[in-house]
Amino acid sequence: MDLETDDSAWPIVVGRLQGRPSDTALRAALARLDGWLARGERFGLLIDSRGGGALTPEQRTLLIAHMKENAELTKKFLVQAVVADNLISRSLYWAVQLFFPAPFPSKVFGDVDAARAWLLETLRRGDARQY
Repeated sequence: MDLETDDSAWPIVVGRLQGRPSDTALRAALARLDGWLARGERFGLLIDSRGGGALTPEQRTLLIAHMKENAELTKKFLVQAVVADNLISRSLYWAVQLFFPAPFPSKVFGDVDAARAWLLETLRRGDARQY
């Protein structure tokens, strides 16, 4: 499957997970993230994972390594909202946060509109607190 991204409403970027992404699609999405971080501007990433598949263990390892490598940039520029359509996915999000807390504001939602509103408000406030 694929990871679609849309940055046409900058500073809000929407990433949509369709099924389980291929390794190639995940690497491409991380490269796009690197490009947005390189702009040196604060932005909100709305990850819509409703109906998406779980990452493989190898993909999770790749994602965590990327997060660690880019922690300083994400701390300065990234605000993230994840939309998950079931309690298990939202619970997994919080479990990961316990082991590897994001260095940027990040919150999980069950609704896209609430996630977008939170991103816009957090960006407007310039809030760098952890959520």
